[in-house]
Amino acid sequence: MKTLFAAVLFTSLTAFAAPDVKGHWKSPGAEDMGNGSFSTREFVLTNTTWDLVFTIYADKELKVPLVAMNFSGGWKAPNASKTVPGASEAVFEFKKKTITLFAKDAAKGFGMDGCGLVVGTPLEVSKNGCSFVGSVAAYGKEFDLLKRDGEQLFFGARPADGNMGSEDKRPTALGAPLIRVK
Repeated sequence: MKTLFAAVLFTSLTAFAAPDVKGHWKSPGAEDMGNGSFSTREFVLTNTTWDLVFTIYADKELKVPLVAMNFSGGWKAPNASKTVPGASEAVFEFKKKTITLFAKDAAKGFGMDGCGLVVGTPLEVSKNGCSFVGSVAAYGKEFDLLKRDGEQLFFGARPADGNMGSEDKRPTALGAPLIRVK
């Protein structure tokens, strides 16, 4: 009986702790989207909130931005990953979604021509969504992975369809690293 009690006590005292990922993280360079365009990710994380600016460019040199999407909300990483050693199972909840168009012809290319986007003016799409960016009501959270390795931060590798909106869609491998901005 004492052994069982000690095991239960030890387990409760060594509960899972999410990695310390507070800070500013960004892509180390252009990320090839596989369709002739390139992107960057820039995250700011606190203990409970996240903010991402995902920008798509027409060129590998990142000189011709096409569109930027800004997402923010709350997050938690309550469990260790069952599939990726050292990673956490994270849930990112969306509170706000904004799109900024940088090139007028990009709206049509991304299926955003009916959303009312104006070049250079951020448009909040949290309520109604826009093209593949669903509204918060329709697509309110993502089930992801999170792993910190020194000055690098990894999220899960996104599936081809981009859908991580349910537990069964959680990635099973890590994606490209981000680096800490000092």
